[in-house]
Amino acid sequence: MKPGSAIAAPDQGVVLSRRDFLKVGAGFSAALACAGALSMLSGCGESAKAPAGNFAYLRESDIELFSALAPAVVLDLAQLDPAARGARLGHVLQRIDATCKALDLGSRQELRKLLDLLALAPLRYLLAGVGAWNEAGIETLQNFLARWRGSRFATLNAGGNVLVKLVATSYYILPASWPASGYPGPLESMYKAVNS
Repeated sequence: MKPGSAIAAPDQGVVLSRRDFLKVGAGFSAALACAGALSMLSGCGESAKAPAGNFAYLRESDIELFSALAPAVVLDLAQLDPAARGARLGHVLQRIDATCKALDLGSRQELRKLLDLLALAPLRYLLAGVGAWNEAGIETLQNFLARWRGSRFATLNAGGNVLVKLVATSYYILPASWPASGYPGPLESMYKAVNS
């Protein structure tokens, strides 16, 4: 596969640029190498490296990250009542997990570097300006994403783009999100014609 080619996760319709993953990995590898000593000092064990409960790829720290980012990326999600928001967010997290699991090994490893970096509180605060994900407001998170996506540093730019694309595509692929986006859904006659 060529460096600039796109990666489509099966069954999700999510297209992510391999180039974004490569940029993310190259820049964050050095930061993670420096952070390795930090994680040993903080007592990060193997349990922190295992996927969370019904997930194949996402860890607890990733779930905290994406749970906080989702309402900052998709304003419709922030406007739902708490019960509906929680249910929809659960579906979004499952879609993100499925997309990450479907990526090729190299892309999964590069994405893991980004997520691990953002899981370390001192580095997260230094790079993103965020303490605990669940304590950051929507405006703070939007500013973080805007800084990264507009950064002159390719690594930050690619990292911001990957985070936003994962959340947005995982949300808008859900049929429950279609009415708010103005998408009426697939035409029944076309669906029947294609699937008969």
